[in-house]
Amino acid sequence: MLSKKILIVSIMISLTSHVLMLYMTNIIEWRGKVYDEDIITVSLKEPPEKTEKDDKDVKKENRPFHQAEHNANSRSMKQEDTVDINTLDVKYTPYLKKIKRKIEDIWVYPKAAFEKEEEGTAVIKFSISDSGTLLASAIVTSSGSNYLDLGALDVVRSAAPYDPFPQEFNLTQLNVVARFAYTLIE
Repeated sequence: MLSKKILIVSIMISLTSHVLMLYMTNIIEWRGKVYDEDIITVSLKEPPEKTEKDDKDVKKENRPFHQAEHNANSRSMKQEDTVDINTLDVKYTPYLKKIKRKIEDIWVYPKAAFEKEEEGTAVIKFSISDSGTLLASAIVTSSGSNYLDLGALDVVRSAAPYDPFPQEFNLTQLNVVARFAYTLIE
């Protein structure tokens, strides 16, 4: 009888701790709302104010995606790793949440895309050095809109530099894949 009570108490503690962990990582909310952790979303009701950048030609040339150059004394370290920005890998989650927060704080809907009522999801891959420097960024999957694709690339570049890697990463380069969903609110 005592072992049954211990088993039930252990299960209840386990369930409570798992629900608490999901809540703390913002995967679920107490009211039962489930978040789609695969996509960063920006939605606007009104266009942002016009800037000088909007007046420039939107057909900027993208920097090619390339491998970082490494020096000879970095051979003992793992050279690089590639992760989704929403990975559940506990090694990367705290670092990637900081990057995501930094990007979300400055991300806006491109005015030209808003005026043309363009929507879509751009998938961007960017590389960060162990010191936090942005090494490269590129469009993996286009949103179908040049304005939205460039807006996603621009926010990744504008948010740089990022924090240096924690020592436990043991990497010289981290490649991050992020989805940027642009939707208009009616």
